[in-house]
Amino acid sequence: MKKTLTVVGVTCAALLMGSATARAEAPAAAPAAAPQAAAAGCLLKVYTPWKQNMSNHGTIDYARGMYATVNNCSGWYNTALLQYHRWHGWTRVAGTEWVGNRSTSYLDWKCQGQGTFTYRTKGSVRGGSPARVGWATSGERRFAC
Repeated sequence: MKKTLTVVGVTCAALLMGSATARAEAPAAAPAAAPQAAAAGCLLKVYTPWKQNMSNHGTIDYARGMYATVNNCSGWYNTALLQYHRWHGWTRVAGTEWVGNRSTSYLDWKCQGQGTFTYRTKGSVRGGSPARVGWATSGERRFAC
């Protein structure tokens, strides 16, 4: 219970700061020392999307999301997605997959003329020994393009 409250507290603090972190958690049956190993594993931060006018592309609006790996992600499988909400659920508009480390990077989607939607950035990490999976979802932001 204490571990759960700590993870929830860290997640809430990250969301208040406009980012979320995907932290790979050890399986439930793992020994008590596993959370320390997970803390040294691969982390993926995802940030709340925003609208940006790309002046070098004329007057075109883009929805942008930011993500970054933290710690050593060598050998880990990572994904980052920029999504918007439709009547049928969340739809991927931009995304990438990679193995290993990646510094701060961006997802872009030319949203001009598409209307008003709610956007979010989502990410996942998979790997380690024993195998672990973590995911993170950023805060949501609504804007028109």
